[in-house]
Amino acid sequence: MNTLDKTTLLALAAATGETLRGQGVSWGTLKQVLREQVARDPLDALATTVAGGALLFWLAERDENPRCRTYEDALVFISTCLNVGYAQVFAVTREGKAIATIVMTIGPAMAAAALNPPREQEQESQRAILGKLDDILCELRARRVPEAS
Repeated sequence: MNTLDKTTLLALAAATGETLRGQGVSWGTLKQVLREQVARDPLDALATTVAGGALLFWLAERDENPRCRTYEDALVFISTCLNVGYAQVFAVTREGKAIATIVMTIGPAMAAAALNPPREQEQESQRAILGKLDDILCELRARRVPEAS
């Protein structure tokens, strides 16, 4: 199972209130997978959360909530959960409320990190900076004038 599938599993598990401990997936593992996915590619993680959260929210609310008849209604609601939380759609089911709570809790941090470079690109930049600093240090050491006695 790839990490994106595990992230989706996290959302499903939390939304339905089920525990996965009996299936060998711990809370620690779920947190680690979510953090790794966001660090690996923040924008992809955010897009997955919005699209997947909207789908789960729509499935939970579509038969009970007159303001959530289409996937687009759910998409607008979930996207507003990432920031100010304003929409004319509100959760009415237990599952919808759980999904909204999760997105409102982790969504703003994900949205804030969305434009950060993916982990590999950031590490490459840091290695390049460290290499330049090492070169500068070597040059300074080579130019050091011995102290007069």
